[in-house]
Amino acid sequence: MTQTLNEQEVLFPLNDGIGSVALVQHVGNDKSIVAAARVSFGADNALPFDEKDAKLIRYLLKHQHGSPFEHNSLTFKVVAPIFVIRQWMRHRIASYNEISGRYVEVKDQFYTPEKFRQQAKSNRQASIEATESLDQGKAHQVWEAAWKHAYQAYHDLLELGVTREQARGVLPLTMYSEFYFTCNVRALFHFLELRDHPGAQFEIQMYARALKELAAPLFPSAFEAWDELQGQRRH
Repeated sequence: MTQTLNEQEVLFPLNDGIGSVALVQHVGNDKSIVAAARVSFGADNALPFDEKDAKLIRYLLKHQHGSPFEHNSLTFKVVAPIFVIRQWMRHRIASYNEISGRYVEVKDQFYTPEKFRQQAKSNRQASIEATESLDQGKAHQVWEAAWKHAYQAYHDLLELGVTREQARGVLPLTMYSEFYFTCNVRALFHFLELRDHPGAQFEIQMYARALKELAAPLFPSAFEAWDELQGQRRH
């Protein structure tokens, strides 16, 4: 059964009232996972989910039998900065549809970090909490001036008659965009393993946690078993 959720199922990972994650619909549950596993033996059934089913889910995850976790679907609507979306869409075992700046005029919605971070010296792709040597006020001024200038240039080009598909080329990566993201539980587990991780960029960690918060109640046994297994691996 496909279930559509209401507007109350919206989370704001970056706490700015713009960046958001909403669960649009889902198909399947814990029972559909074990049914997909048991069909191999012709033993799938419509009986209520029980402890034997939960035990099977734990077994499947522990021994990396992934295909039974693919026979379901979750669709999210995501509003995120473009630099986060570009990381996100590296996960190719999913479906995406993003708003197009060719069809609509881009809104003046831009992400500004609450605090700026500094580059980690030991990891070229990671960041660390900033020391007092980083002037947060000045960094915010530079950031805001850059996106305002870029957005003004975008509108100036439109007023000159430049087509939207070209004018959007001056817009920065901090601009918000929105897209639909559809995946199965197996793909979502992989996403969470990589993105809800200390080595991932802070902003995408926040989005990963929002996805999990919305998805876990729909597949409680699967997420409980996955959390348990992740905890064992980290130790």
